Amino acid sequence: MRDEPLKRPPPAQADRSLLSDGRATLADDRFLTVAIAACVAIASVCTVVLARLLDDVMGAEDAAHADPRITEWVVDRRTDVLMEYFRAVTRLCNPWVIVVVVVSCSVALVRLHHPRLAGLLVASSLGTALMTTVAKSAVDRGRPPSALWLTTASGAAFPSGHAAQSVACYGALAIIGCVLVRSTAWRVVLLGLACVVALSVGTSRVYLGVHWASDVLCGWSVAALWLALLMLVGWAWPRFTADRRDR
Repeated sequence: MRDEPLKRPPPAQADRSLLSDGRATLADDRFLTVAIAACVAIASVCTVVLARLLDDVMGAEDAAHADPRITEWVVDRRTDVLMEYFRAVTRLCNPWVIVVVVVSCSVALVRLHHPRLAGLLVASSLGTALMTTVAKSAVDRGRPPSALWLTTASGAAFPSGHAAQSVACYGALAIIGCVLVRSTAWRVVLLGLACVVALSVGTSRVYLGVHWASDVLCGWSVAALWLALLMLVGWAWPRFTADRRDR
């Protein structure tokens, strides 16, 4: 009796999910190549931006000098409609809202048998919160004058925790959504929504008068850097090394 050759699953049926244990060659998986390049580029740019912002804020240089002018320009153009919009959108990144979103989504992902995706969400939000807390304590930068505030705020200004979580939490959710859906159109929609949320929340902190523009830019950069590193270490690098071992 002749042994039948082993049948390999067609490429279309291979598990190409992010953060999965599937292995794919760089030649076959172009998305892996693009993702690695994107993560490295994002991490590099964010590192440069953070170093420049920290230097400017600590030395009261370019960014620190531009902040009051930006705030004055924004305050002079406040409208009732935009004030209500930004008051509403900034609540998306209130600490208790982030906790509820992260916990509920993580539980749902675990129940759907996606523990690594749940881990990505928790690590992204928690790690970003820890880094922003440490940075606030180290820099201890004051907020804009309280007379300009349109919402409550406490603690140091640099970096903006709301801006950071708009990327860490909602950016991670967008990536998770891209993992779980196969439609390119839906992936574009999810990433677009994440960008809108991040831009809106970050802008709201300046518009509402509780943060300087450089605080927001630093918050975005911290979260984007951390999320890019998580993707590299948790997904891209393991798949790359697995491919090299197979070769």
